[in-house]
Amino acid sequence: MRAGAEPGSRQVLLGVSARELRLRVRILLLRLLSRGPMSVLSKRFRGSGDVILCLHNVVKRHGPLGVNRGLDLTAGELEAVVRWLRAEGYRPATLEGICLRREAGREPDGRRVAITFDDGYAGNLHVAHPVLRRHGLPFTVYVTTGFMDDEARVWRYALERLLASVDRIAFEHDGRAQVHAAATGREKLQAYRAISGLLLDAQPATAERILKQLLDGRSRSPCALGEGDVLTPEKVRALSRDPLVTIGAHTVSHPVLRSLTDEESRREIRACRERLEEVTGAAVRHFAYPFGNRAAFGAREERFVREIGYATATTTSARPVAPTDRPTALPRIMLSGEFDAVAALGVLLTGWFGRRD
Repeated sequence: MRAGAEPGSRQVLLGVSARELRLRVRILLLRLLSRGPMSVLSKRFRGSGDVILCLHNVVKRHGPLGVNRGLDLTAGELEAVVRWLRAEGYRPATLEGICLRREAGREPDGRRVAITFDDGYAGNLHVAHPVLRRHGLPFTVYVTTGFMDDEARVWRYALERLLASVDRIAFEHDGRAQVHAAATGREKLQAYRAISGLLLDAQPATAERILKQLLDGRSRSPCALGEGDVLTPEKVRALSRDPLVTIGAHTVSHPVLRSLTDEESRREIRACRERLEEVTGAAVRHFAYPFGNRAAFGAREERFVREIGYATATTTSARPVAPTDRPTALPRIMLSGEFDAVAALGVLLTGWFGRRD
């Protein structure tokens, strides 16, 4: 499995990927549950435990094609989430605070929320940081060091910008010319889906060749395609100096850890921590599994996390934290601009969509 491809996401049924099918069903359910009498029912079943939120990027506005809404919230949407949490009585917390309260076995003294960001997008510094600092909210940024160091490709936003600016795009792949019309909005969306699917499925060397053709003088290298979209070492260092910010680890290349050998998986988890400690000059105690589902990590990865010395590791199981949750497999509720974040959060807090194991 190549880095960046969600486990099972490329399985196709009736022309629709498994991930897109799951997403469509989930959006439909969330819309139904957040309206009418069902919204009252979902509120009654919300748990009283702590909550860890999983976000990726915060932007001033969504991209021109809207294809990356699964990665970002706008500043206004983040503000709405913060206001809703406060109105519902949630108090801000750090990962350390949530973990320490669980270990002490204390009775909950009210609901608390910790905010986390995955991958290390530049919007975490330029857009999210001012919003959360104004509200006095602590947050954690899990950094993928290969993105930070220009060693791994970050192309989603750049591909969207490219297709928004052209009427046609062509490249060669597998000995055949690949030509995509991009004159209309519909054609641009179709081209994005086709090219992104190809890049996600391709071996690294093949993806590199495709990106070089797509760049065509637009960037200094394939790895720099996402230049400006991700945090640099200097920006990670700047964030780490704010007492409200915790820097966490998210592997070197964002792979599916479970698909790697023992040595490779352990190296991804350890080397990321070592590089971030070199950049920030501080201990890195928190880790997030790429993709965060049980197809992507297992008991082996939890053991590596403990052995390497992390205090916590987080998943993407969409539910509040339970007293029985292991510190190396804490659930998080993921929010994005693919659907109304406040409405989705209200339903996801019931834990109906979260796996327990």
